[in-house]
Parts: sequence; structure tokens; C-alpha cells
Amino acid sequence: MIKTLNKQLTHCEGDLQAHMDLVTTLESSLNDSERNLRKARLQATELARERDTLQHHLEATRNELQDAKREVVNVRMSIVEEKQSLEQRLDEERKAKERARAQLDSRMEELAKRKSKFACM
Repeated sequence: MIKTLNKQLTHCEGDLQAHMDLVTTLESSLNDSERNLRKARLQATELARERDTLQHHLEATRNELQDAKREVVNVRMSIVEEKQSLEQRLDEERKAKERARAQLDSRMEELAKRKSKFACM
């Protein structure tokens, strides 16, 4: 019976050692997993910060684009208004020239008539 108990004790001690080795391996694996989890959380935090920074930059860029588009529209409207104003002024100057030419032609005809009257006398 002592031999049997010694065999059982030896077997139990072997099982115990195997279980203790397994516990050590599992604890080591758990520590590695916790360390990897901390690293992953830090990376996630850093990525979230980078995402937020990029979102702010994107929003600022969109705002700049909207401002630039508004400015382009305003400049185009200003150019159209200036063009219309210049065309109107050009038309007015042409009409003024036509009136001046008509007046000049009228005076020249008057002078020609007077000259012909003087020539007749």
C-alpha cells in the first residue's frame, strides 16, 4: 500500500508540476496580452488624436474653400458690373461723338451756305 501511495504521490507531484508550469505559462501569456492591450490602447488614443486633428484641418480647408468660392463669385460679379459700366460709358461716348459729328456737319453745311452766299455777292 505504501508503494501505491508513493506512486500516487509521485503521479500527483508530476501533475502538480505540470499544472504549475501551465499556470506560469498562462500568467506569462496574460502579462503579454495585457502589455499588448496597453500598447493597442495607446495607439488607438494616438490615432483618435490624429483623426481629430485631420478633421479640424479638413473643416478649416473646407471653410477656406467656401471663402475662396465666395470671393470668386464676388470678383466675377464685380467684373460683370464694371464691364457693363464700361460698355455703358463707351455707348455714351459713341453717342456723344455722333452728336458732335452731326453738329459739326451741320455747322459745316451752314458755313458752306454762307460761303456760297458771299461768293454770289
